[in-house]
Amino acid sequence: MAEKEGKIIGFQSLDKWARYSDSFDHVGVIGTFILPQWRKKKIGTKLAEYSFNFARNNNYEKIVIYVRATNTGAIDFYKKLGFIQKGILSRQVKINTQYEDEIFMELFL
Repeated sequence: MAEKEGKIIGFQSLDKWARYSDSFDHVGVIGTFILPQWRKKKIGTKLAEYSFNFARNNNYEKIVIYVRATNTGAIDFYKKLGFIQKGILSRQVKINTQYEDEIFMELFL
């Protein structure tokens, strides 16, 4: 979690890929949320460094992320961290009546 003057300005989650089988225990999925006015200030990079270290210390070998296809800033951010695009999930997101694709990316630690 990232805070400024006692207020949360961003956070990153790390979850197991799947809980129904321990054969996926080496894979995690992350999500990053940073308030718009705090983006592009290296907060995401610092959160990722922490999350990746935690993941390595807890036997994760791979991290995956889903990013909305129109969120080019996030896609570029994850590419800079070393993530590689692996595919597109068509009409994965639905906001009101509008569908959007998601980009599926992975990073081996």
